[in-house]
Amino acid sequence: MANLEDLERPHPVPDGATPVYDNGRLRVTRTLHPPTLSLTGEIDQWNARSVTRGLQAALEGEGDVHLDLSGVAFCDVDGIRALVTTAEGLSEGRRVVIHGLPAQLKKVIRLVGWDNHPALVIPA
Repeated sequence: MANLEDLERPHPVPDGATPVYDNGRLRVTRTLHPPTLSLTGEIDQWNARSVTRGLQAALEGEGDVHLDLSGVAFCDVDGIRALVTTAEGLSEGRRVVIHGLPAQLKKVIRLVGWDNHPALVIPA
């Protein structure tokens, strides 16, 4: 069983990953091979706007953008909107490909119809 001190210690950043955003509740790291942004923690009304700005700044370039959400413990509708806004802000022909989408988020995205957004890809 983990000690409280172990839980409070910052989570290690994977080899080759560069922190892009960290507010204590959510960490976004970038890996170059493959080019992916990994989100770990919680996305909610308190940080969704910062997440949108941070993702858009980090996603300059060409080709599809890959997001790994397997480390997201909680995401409210504002957080989902941040992902959609990021997809909408990409240049023509680029898409946001979301990997590791938790089942409950996939359900909400499908309920509101955002799974049909042309710039947002949610692999099966």
